[in-house]
Amino acid sequence: MKAHSVIFIDQYDQPKYERFDRRFSNPSLFTRICSNFRVVPWELPKRIFTSFVPPILGENSRKVYVDFVGPLLAVVLLWSILTSGHYDKHPKAMLETPPVLSLAYYCLAMPSLCLFLAKAGNSNLTLPEIIALLGYGLYGHLATIFLCYLFSMESSNFFFFTVMIFFSGLSALRLVIVLLMTIPKPAARLIVCSVAATFHVLFLIHIHFSYMHKTFVYGGIKITPK
Repeated sequence: MKAHSVIFIDQYDQPKYERFDRRFSNPSLFTRICSNFRVVPWELPKRIFTSFVPPILGENSRKVYVDFVGPLLAVVLLWSILTSGHYDKHPKAMLETPPVLSLAYYCLAMPSLCLFLAKAGNSNLTLPEIIALLGYGLYGHLATIFLCYLFSMESSNFFFFTVMIFFSGLSALRLVIVLLMTIPKPAARLIVCSVAATFHVLFLIHIHFSYMHKTFVYGGIKITPK
C-alpha cells in the first residue's frame, strides 16, 4: 500500500468461508446491501475512533470501513439528541421542520451530490463508500452536540464553536483528505472537497442553533428567557 493511498474495506470481503463458494462470485445487489449490515459490535468503537483520525497518521488510519451500521447508529443517536433538545426550546423559538426531516434531507442530498461531483472528477468511489464516509463523519457532529448539551446546556456559543473546531474539524479533515486521495482531477478535487467540507460544517451549525439552542430564532430576534 502506498503512503498516500487509502483502502476501503468492504464488509462483503470479510468472511473467509465465502471466498471458495461460487455462489458469492457474482453477488446480487441485495446480498451486497445486506453485507454492509454485518458488523460485529466490538468493531464499532474502533471504526468510530478512526473516523476522527486523518488518513495520514499510519497504516490503520488509511483504512476506510464501508458499512451501514455505524452511519445508521450515528443518525439514530443524533436524531434522539436533537429531538430532546427541540422539545426543550422556547415555544416561540421552535422550528417548524422536525429534526427527522432535516436529517433526512442531509442524508439523501449530501451523498447524492458528492457522488455526482466525484464521478464528474473520474473518481471510482461508489455510493456505499460515500455513505460510509459521510455517515461516520456524523460522529463529529454527535460528539459536539452531546458535549455542548452536557457541559453548557447549549447556552455558550464560544464553547460550541471551540468543540466544533476540534471534533467536527477532525471529521471534516478526514473526509477532505480521503476525497483528495480518490479524485484524480485537480479541479474536481477542489470543488468536491469544498462542497463536502462546507456542507458538513454548516449542517452542524444549523442543527445546533435550530434544535439545541433554547432561544435562537432563525430570521427573528433572539428570545430572552424569563
